[in-house]
Amino acid sequence: MISTRLIMLEGLSSTGKTTNARFIHLQLQRHEICSKWIHEIAVPHPVLFFTEAGLTHEEYSLFLTEHPDAEAILADMAVFRESTVGIDLTELQWRYDDEDGQRVYQALLAYEVWNYPTEVYSKFALEKWQHFTSEALKHPEEVYIIDSAIYQYQIYSYLLRNRPFPELLSFVQKITEIVQPLNPCLIFLRREDTEATIDYLEKIRGTSYLEYIWQRDNDQPYYMGRPTGAEGYKEFLRDYAVIADMLCEAFPSHKMVLDITEENWTCLEDQMLSFLDISRIPDPVAYPQDGIYVNAEFGFIIRVEGMSITDPREQIRPLHLKSPNEFYVDWIPTVLCFEENSIVISGSQTGSRWTTTGLVFEKQTERT
Repeated sequence: MISTRLIMLEGLSSTGKTTNARFIHLQLQRHEICSKWIHEIAVPHPVLFFTEAGLTHEEYSLFLTEHPDAEAILADMAVFRESTVGIDLTELQWRYDDEDGQRVYQALLAYEVWNYPTEVYSKFALEKWQHFTSEALKHPEEVYIIDSAIYQYQIYSYLLRNRPFPELLSFVQKITEIVQPLNPCLIFLRREDTEATIDYLEKIRGTSYLEYIWQRDNDQPYYMGRPTGAEGYKEFLRDYAVIADMLCEAFPSHKMVLDITEENWTCLEDQMLSFLDISRIPDPVAYPQDGIYVNAEFGFIIRVEGMSITDPREQIRPLHLKSPNEFYVDWIPTVLCFEENSIVISGSQTGSRWTTTGLVFEKQTERT
């Protein structure tokens, strides 16, 4: 394999970033190359800020003074960086759902990084990327695969606030410089026609999804004076595509741009493997154990039928083979590990509590 320690996948939504990140991860593992897939919505996330409180060292000390009960709660959760401290709010909610924990959680909402001005966000973000790189260098045997991090999240952060492109470009270049010790490479997935990608996104996720994203972000400066609802988000995606192309053009390291218009995924996978200088190892033949699996602690239910599940949110999700007894859940990095009469959750957890690493679901026996 090429000497990269960091493989980054980027592109508009519905261009296959997650699917191909998982594919690369599995192929590296089958070649006995130690690898870690960092999904866009992994909790906690090593470089992004979906649900993270960020404080300076001084703010954190003051917070503990004002909230004495917080020190014991945050002792093994707070991540100290050069001059900042990060606390994942989702993990805090899950691990400390009693009255004291929720009081600390509510107080920390005032420090959520997503709500910071761009100048403040950039300081926290660069320190987080630096911390990630420093930690990764301690594990020279491991390759990291990360999607939607260096472009997608940053484009949203800057474009929604109407920040000029040169400012975004400068920020992304600083991130690129930070990760250079990992010899990063970029795989950029795109369709020549941006409208085709937008149409595909609307087809597979529905107009309601586009409206949801607009509703989530419509208080941001970008949307002032622009179309509302799904049409507003489509306009955002058009601008996103232009910006992403320019950022890709400026990427200084090893990169490949894949035109996915024809959607010949086997050919595209082969091109990615050639780029990484590894060969394809086919999937083994294996199937999960059908049945109904229950986690009694939270009342979560997983129904397994063939190569798909109905998750605890009643969403039907295909499964993807990882090993003879392990299966990835579609779109997320969560793995179902089938043991005798049970499922153990592994992989990486996301914002859905049923994906918590280590959670056990027991198979229900049929009643006679």
